[in-house]
Amino acid sequence: MSHLFGLALRRRSTTALLSHHNLSFKARTLYPTHRYINSSAPTQVEPSFTAACCIIGDEILNGKTRDSNAYFLSRYLFDLGISLKRVEVIADDYDAISETITRLSSQHDVVFTSGGIGPTHDDISYDAIAKAYSLPLKLDEETCTMMKEKSLGRFPDWSLTDARKRMALFPHPAKILRVDPELWVPIVVVNDNIHILPGIPRLFEGLVKSLRPHLEEALAKKQITGKYYRLEIATELPEGKIAPCLTATQEQVEAQHIKIGSYPKWSTGPDGERVVVSIVGKDEAAVKATAKSIAAEIQGWEYIRKV
Repeated sequence: MSHLFGLALRRRSTTALLSHHNLSFKARTLYPTHRYINSSAPTQVEPSFTAACCIIGDEILNGKTRDSNAYFLSRYLFDLGISLKRVEVIADDYDAISETITRLSSQHDVVFTSGGIGPTHDDISYDAIAKAYSLPLKLDEETCTMMKEKSLGRFPDWSLTDARKRMALFPHPAKILRVDPELWVPIVVVNDNIHILPGIPRLFEGLVKSLRPHLEEALAKKQITGKYYRLEIATELPEGKIAPCLTATQEQVEAQHIKIGSYPKWSTGPDGERVVVSIVGKDEAAVKATAKSIAAEIQGWEYIRKV
């Protein structure tokens, strides 16, 4: 089928917006040609609950290890309705950790750190964060006991060495969250909002998942409700051609706290798409209306991303 013939067939379609469950990656749905945006909606102050993430480790900065924790955290928080505003990657350095963590803690509701809590000399996250808040380190005996119990079950000759005790030397006072019964590693919370986590992805992901009730409670205290919704629209038009439409639409939906992003592809996608436009917000109806409006303007269709 020629490109022009296929495009003509697609543009004769009159189907309305379908749900994700009724669309395949190839089956493209053109949107109606009328606009749905309520540009006269009054601006409302959206309750704010923001997060930041600090990835700690020389191995990330020198290319030895590829970070996946920030990516996982961003998706997890998005599904919870928490806005991740900043991700910073820093070295295993006392001054860098102190400056970064205190700044992020003062600017955001919740902060997550990743890495630097192992048994070796370069694992300094607990100590650096304690120093940043002029706190002493205190050996947590319960963590030592759990570490011993869990480890002896796997390694009969295991012993609690001084190096291993470093992994239970926490800033004091701090909240010790034991959110995963399968792990001896707790989440140590300093200054009420700094959550210190390991850098090993399996541990990081498991502990973050177990934090859900804790985070939902924090959201409820600030009266933050609703999750984020994302719709994506694909188009064969180049980004330079659709830019004026996206700019004008973003101005119209600013008051509804809708964010529009444009993501060009280096080469044409499998269904002919050259650009994918993302529409994100907590008002599902407004997100859908904005998606319909944009699609009508840029000859677009709903884009179903392969997971």
